[in-house]
Amino acid sequence: MPRKIVDFSAISKIIRDEPFYLHFWESTPQEALAFLKNPRAELEKMGIKLPANCRIETTIENHDYLSEHTGGLAKANGTIICGTGGGNVGKNYYKVSFYAHSKATVGKFTKKKALLHSENETERR
Repeated sequence: MPRKIVDFSAISKIIRDEPFYLHFWESTPQEALAFLKNPRAELEKMGIKLPANCRIETTIENHDYLSEHTGGLAKANGTIICGTGGGNVGKNYYKVSFYAHSKATVGKFTKKKALLHSENETERR
């Protein structure tokens, strides 16, 4: 099952009050493949339960990199697949985007990020 599952509604009252979900998680290549085979079941394992009439849309942002670095999702070699998902509640779809990268890039770009507000603020002033 994916790790580092974050529900942004739990962190932000602003998002909690909005009519949609917003989630993040990390997967291995095998977990991403399981998701592609049966997305609803994999979301449910993470606690994301969608109504039967809610469609699921999936995008792989760097599909070529993912395929090249995992042998077509067949091997675990340290590739991380980050998933972000959002929608449902007020929308009748849940949109998932996957982005694959190596473990070596985790934390590498934090100094380059321009955050819109500080960690102890709930929104940008």
